[in-house]
Amino acid sequence: LARAIFVGDASGHISALLPDNHDIISLKLYQLIVEWTLEEEKWDREVYLPVVDNLKLPGMEAPLEPMSGLALFLIVVFSLAAIIFAIVIGVIVYNKWQEQSRKHFY
Repeated sequence: LARAIFVGDASGHISALLPDNHDIISLKLYQLIVEWTLEEEKWDREVYLPVVDNLKLPGMEAPLEPMSGLALFLIVVFSLAAIIFAIVIGVIVYNKWQEQSRKHFY
């Protein structure tokens, strides 16, 4: 909620179609000065004071359980298999590239 100076513009509010192009020609800015009593200021602060009842603070979540031995073993095995597979594919591609670069037709 705006509690200080608020600037807003609307150039395409009539058609509201996205592909329409509208240019903002000018802006008129107004600053409203309102004199508040102490009671009104207190009421205003109470109304606009943000409150969150279900806020989860960082570090307040329950710690994760450690992985079991089987899960850790499977992660390591599949990671190594993926790395070896990537290396084999890289060697094959490199050899094909070397083979293509050696062929010269004179």
